[in-house]
Amino acid sequence: MTPIILNSYKRERDSDLGTLVAHIVEEMENNPTFSDAPPELAAIKKLLPEYQTSVANAKKRNTVMISIKKDKKKELIALLTLLAAYVTRTCNGDRTRLLSSGFPVSGEKGEQSMPAIQKLEVELGPPGVLTTRVKRVAGARAYMHQYSTEAPTSETVWISAGSTEAFHTFSGLKTAVKYWIRVVALGKAGQTVYSPVESRIIQ
Repeated sequence: MTPIILNSYKRERDSDLGTLVAHIVEEMENNPTFSDAPPELAAIKKLLPEYQTSVANAKKRNTVMISIKKDKKKELIALLTLLAAYVTRTCNGDRTRLLSSGFPVSGEKGEQSMPAIQKLEVELGPPGVLTTRVKRVAGARAYMHQYSTEAPTSETVWISAGSTEAFHTFSGLKTAVKYWIRVVALGKAGQTVYSPVESRIIQ
C-alpha cells in the first residue's frame, strides 16, 4: 500500500496541534526535499505563535477569545491541508521523504503504536536551568521537550524544544516559578506518545 499523509492532525487537541505544527515547520525548513516549498509553509510559521496565543487567551472563557482561537485553528488546518497536498505531490509515494516532512504518515501494520513513556526525570541545575530525560522510545525519530508555567489542561500552551535526543537542558528559566514539564516522542509514522507531566519550582 502506498504510504500517505494521515489527516489526523485535523482532530488534534488545541495544544497538541501546536506541537505537531512546530515539528512540521522544523522538519521542512532547510530540508532539500522541500527546497521549493510553497508560501503556505511560511504562512504556517507566521501563524503558529498567533494560534498558540489564541489558545492561551481562550482559557479565560471569553466568548470572543474562544471564537478567535477557533478561527485561527481553522486557518491553520486549511494551510496544513494545502501544505500536505504539496508534500504528497513532491514525495510521490516515497515513504522516507514523506516522513522527513514531519507530517503523520500511514504505516504498515504493527508500526502504528509505540511503547508508553513510563517515567520522566527532571533534574534541577544551577539557577534557571532544568534538564528533562526519558528512556529512549522504540520507534521514535524525534522528541519534543516541553514546559509551561500553566497547570496542564487541553488548552495549555507548551514551549517546545525539538531534539533527536531523549534529554534536553533548558536555561534562562525564571527562578522561584513553578513549571510543568513533559516530553513528547514522535514516531516514524507520525505517532505521538506523551510522558507523565512533572512539576518543579525552579531554583
